[in-house]
Amino acid sequence: MIKMKYIKLITFLTLLSGTAYAQTGIGTTAPVNKLEVVATTADPASSGTAANGNLRLGGISAVHVLDFGLSSTSTFSWIQARNKTYGTNYILGINPLGGNVGIGNSTPNSTLTVGNAAGTIPGEITLNPTTNAYEGGQINFKKSLTGSTADWSIDQYGTTAADARLRIFNTSEANGMIIKENGFIGMGNSAPTVRLQVTGDIIANSIAGSSDARFKTNITPIANPLQKVLALRGVHFNWNTSAFPQRMFSDKRTLGFIAQEVEKVLPEIVQTENTTEGYKSVQYDKVVALLVEAMKEQQKQINQLKRELKKLKRRAH
Repeated sequence: MIKMKYIKLITFLTLLSGTAYAQTGIGTTAPVNKLEVVATTADPASSGTAANGNLRLGGISAVHVLDFGLSSTSTFSWIQARNKTYGTNYILGINPLGGNVGIGNSTPNSTLTVGNAAGTIPGEITLNPTTNAYEGGQINFKKSLTGSTADWSIDQYGTTAADARLRIFNTSEANGMIIKENGFIGMGNSAPTVRLQVTGDIIANSIAGSSDARFKTNITPIANPLQKVLALRGVHFNWNTSAFPQRMFSDKRTLGFIAQEVEKVLPEIVQTENTTEGYKSVQYDKVVALLVEAMKEQQKQINQLKRELKKLKRRAH
């Protein structure tokens, strides 16, 4: 039963052009809408120690209610699903049986559309972090209704500024991609030390490297190219897959160089990871320039030998 001493209820009935218009006020004698409720403002409460909210929708026998309110400390309005004594917050469903929801959009074309098509209201979503400053919000993509396959997630993760990263993955980072705060990207690698670091193989139609003369200074010929080629040792080998499973090495027999050996001859084409282990890599594409110059030097030697052989043949006749 509603006690009238706590609620002022006034109904205005006005006839206009033969149509009845009624305005009802609760807590006000001058409502300006069909129904206007005026009450003491309050922020959402986490316990039932004090009155809270401006309007409540509750069931006769239900323990859960839906409260509406206007903040007393700021200019925001709120809606909260919870139990009657505030202590427990419940689920709030918007169109739980279907239908599109628009935020800043009156014609949403998806389950949730944020911003309008004209671009005058931008679609922006902010996911705030946890109390750990380097662990942010998370979006999960369910791959199956039964949970029989791994779900994909997008999140911000890290425990320090040095390892904070955006992740796109399922089950582990080895099955996805990360972007560090310095812009370094890792695929199957959570701590890339270069702009792009891939753990595993890459197949591409072509890969081009920057080579414009305008990008370069201090250009000098490669000294003793043939001697350097002769100092290199090409080997057949198998990757140590058992000791380094996280590197996702191929199990096929292959060929190449040993980085530590190459570093003694061509240190400029060996890269050392900026990690405790300091693993080394070889920039194989740079070897092409060395081979070209070595072939040219070798051809000079061949041409010289041809000239000398020609002279010897003339003398013999």
